[in-house]
Amino acid sequence: METTALLLILISALFHAVWNAVVKHVEGRFNLLALAHVMMALGLTPFLGRMALGQVRAAPGILLPLAGAAFFFALYHFGVAGGYRSGDLSVIYPLTTMAPALVPLWGALFLGERLAAAGFAGIGLILAGAYVIQFKSASWSALADPFRKFDRSVAFALAAAFFYSVGAVFDKAGIAHTDPLTWSYLLIVCMAVLESLFAVGMRMGYGAFTRSHWRGAAGMALILLASVLTYRYGLKVVEVSYATSVRQVNALFGVIIGIFVFRERVGGLRMTAALVMVGGVVIIKTFG
Repeated sequence: METTALLLILISALFHAVWNAVVKHVEGRFNLLALAHVMMALGLTPFLGRMALGQVRAAPGILLPLAGAAFFFALYHFGVAGGYRSGDLSVIYPLTTMAPALVPLWGALFLGERLAAAGFAGIGLILAGAYVIQFKSASWSALADPFRKFDRSVAFALAAAFFYSVGAVFDKAGIAHTDPLTWSYLLIVCMAVLESLFAVGMRMGYGAFTRSHWRGAAGMALILLASVLTYRYGLKVVEVSYATSVRQVNALFGVIIGIFVFRERVGGLRMTAALVMVGGVVIIKTFG
């Protein structure tokens, strides 16, 4: 994996952890995500709208992966918001980032990707770290901690991970048709429309939320845009399975945010698990 791509995906992971922390600690979580996408779409349209429309006309094959990626990523955001409604950040966030358990399968089936053995080893370490980071103690009984309370929040989180894994395959297929900036813009616009329709159709008080929280949504839009663009540029030059796996170090960033921002009590076990995930990234970088 190229160093530049690795750095871009790591930066994206940091911003990804930040926006999840924000979503966890606000009301109207899905409304915030939907409105932030509307803000991004409105801000980018004057600069990219005409060019993007021209590329769609020139390559109509982009429409299917675009629709698929937007739909499943919108469902992913719905799952994330649902999980944070009653679940803790330290439990829900790692679960929502378990997509690499599925992405290699989708990549092999639909994109013809082949992963080296070292790549699978790195992915395995990242997934193991994401699992252990949920333990509450260093004991055999802790093996069941992530699944001991299988409530709605956990179900939402696991569904989010599945939706993201499917969306990631459409994402990789679509970005092959154009440049990362244009693709990101088209995806943002489609997600803004879909998520707004979801919010209105499910009577989430989207209109009232927009009137009272548009300033906060503008700030959220900047965080999301930074996460989206850095990841898409990295995804342009690496295989989807590696990209989504490297991004799993957002769990480490989540631990750091929990310690220094929200003053959460995080033991040495969780920090060790996060470092195991970094080890997986090193293997992918060195041997993948």
